[in-house]
Amino acid sequence: MLGGEAANTANALVKWGRGVVLAGNGLGFGPDADLLMELIEDKGLRSSLLAIEQHQFEDAAEPTPVCDIYVTPDGERTMFGRGFAGMRPLTDLSELPYRSGELFTAEPNMAEASRLAAKAARDAGMRCYLMDFIREDEPIGEGSFWQSSTDWAGFRNNTQKNVQWVKSWIAKYGCFTILSDGPNGFVAGSLDMPARAYPPYPTPVVVDTTGAGDMFRAGMLFGLDQGWPATKCLQFASAAGCLKCRALGATTDVPSVEEVLAYVAEHDQVSRQYL
Repeated sequence: MLGGEAANTANALVKWGRGVVLAGNGLGFGPDADLLMELIEDKGLRSSLLAIEQHQFEDAAEPTPVCDIYVTPDGERTMFGRGFAGMRPLTDLSELPYRSGELFTAEPNMAEASRLAAKAARDAGMRCYLMDFIREDEPIGEGSFWQSSTDWAGFRNNTQKNVQWVKSWIAKYGCFTILSDGPNGFVAGSLDMPARAYPPYPTPVVVDTTGAGDMFRAGMLFGLDQGWPATKCLQFASAAGCLKCRALGATTDVPSVEEVLAYVAEHDQVSRQYL
């Protein structure tokens, strides 16, 4: 299956009719790389900023990053990867389309390259949405959006402490901050919207939680691109992430926009808590 945080997010946005330019690490060399490119093309995600490394000798190439995911009956997963330590960008960062007013999103899996690209996007006047940038010196501009989970920041299973953590992050960076905590929902807030906890939507069935956070990010980006208010973006994102959990894999079952909106309307009591 196709995976990876950027690909998962881009896949949902393309399914929802949004234009996306996907940039990433080198895809490696050999059969795994060929399969990965085939999956990328099948999802409509191919761009000039994705490339298979071409080498005269196969042993000179970096391996294609591959992740084995083991899912337990309750939908939780454990991941074992190979090839990730050798990832490197193959594209000159100056070639990325930094367009003022458009949305830019990244996560720091390509550590320094991601941070340099995020800074360039911020300086170009793009609307930045950064995921899992958790260092103390991140290129997070005031008014930007930031998302992570208690896998990386805050406190797992402690909503009260997470509210305080989000308040401190907002005070430091001035960004719209979202910190998710699995089945406990999430905390969100900004300089204009007091930080508070939001409940999760009830999940009809949990098959696999892989990619739920990426689907949430895609939902937020979709709503922001539509010009929706923050609360509606949060509703849509949370419901989309919830519906993702009913299928195995992060890119196999993307709910339609109509399906997500209908789910929000169906669970009116939860939706009202977002307003």
